[in-house]
Amino acid sequence: MQATSRPHPTRREADIAEVASPGSGRDVRRGLGCEGSRTEQRLLPAAVDERKRHRMRLTKDPTPEKVLAGLQAQIERSGQFASTIDPVAALQTYDRLIRLLQPRLTELRRDVGLPADPPIFAAARARTSARRRYSGMPVPSDRVFTYWNTPIDTAPPLVQACLANIRESYPALRVLDGRSVRELIDVPDRIAAVLEDSRPAHFSDYVRTRILEEHGGVWFDATAWVGHNLDDDLQRRYLRAGTIFPRWTKLSIANWFIASQKESVLLGLQRRALDEWWTHFDDLPDYFLYHRIFEVLQVLVPEARGQWNAAPVLSATSAHLLQMAMMQPWRPGTLTDIAAVAPLQKLSYKYGTVPDGSVLEHLIGPYV
Repeated sequence: MQATSRPHPTRREADIAEVASPGSGRDVRRGLGCEGSRTEQRLLPAAVDERKRHRMRLTKDPTPEKVLAGLQAQIERSGQFASTIDPVAALQTYDRLIRLLQPRLTELRRDVGLPADPPIFAAARARTSARRRYSGMPVPSDRVFTYWNTPIDTAPPLVQACLANIRESYPALRVLDGRSVRELIDVPDRIAAVLEDSRPAHFSDYVRTRILEEHGGVWFDATAWVGHNLDDDLQRRYLRAGTIFPRWTKLSIANWFIASQKESVLLGLQRRALDEWWTHFDDLPDYFLYHRIFEVLQVLVPEARGQWNAAPVLSATSAHLLQMAMMQPWRPGTLTDIAAVAPLQKLSYKYGTVPDGSVLEHLIGPYV
């Protein structure tokens, strides 16, 4: 994505503003694959020697002044996301989505292989069917994607650090741009016209959904951070319903990380609902449109609800521990300790001051 001249902060970067959402704190220790025995070396990008030298330049003994400086920097950056949270806009968007999708439900259902009318106990049957179909299927980790539509060497330092980190665990990572996206999927002219240049975050939403729907795979935002390869965790637990998103509450998802088998009903419905919205509208009443669509589909389509009910909880709350700590003073065990709770983390390149000796300074040092 473009690193400058965005009309809105990206939604993934705004996700941290949702930490305070009701019930979001319940899962703080239920992160993905809590393995505390991994060395911190696994958490560092490829330029290990340079990062070791950089780490030696950072203090290991935080002073009160540095702690306070980190708090101040975090408070300052939080204001960047306030405009993306609008409960009134969310309610208005729910209403518009229901009026848009309800008359088209029969067509939407048939398009993803569902009967025109849901059978009795459709949600319960879909839950059981998802677990039978997907349990034991190999993780599609040979198809790992992210999107950044400018040269990587011009990306913000944190993005460069995150991409290097993801490549350590997933060497097959493909960093897509507008051209390479079209090697994988057909992008409708309407989607390109209303989203690609003016709303790159929402264009990326469409791209990730269609790619994983058609090909299956794993999607990381360019500001995700992983403590180790997640395949074992996905295989044993998180992909047993075919598709997984991090979640704040039962219906409140985050989409900066998605893993899915191909032809998932959840993603098929989500993509078609996005098509319907952008075919009929060109406005964005709620920055979290993707999330509202997911929530409305859970109400309108019992099979989607059943598949999601079969999915284990992947906490979005614990996935923001590193972001919440990034302005605080660095210490050598920071990454290891956070990865022991949840090795899948979401960061943000939206920040102003980089506090001296902070976790953020440690992460971006080799890329500044």
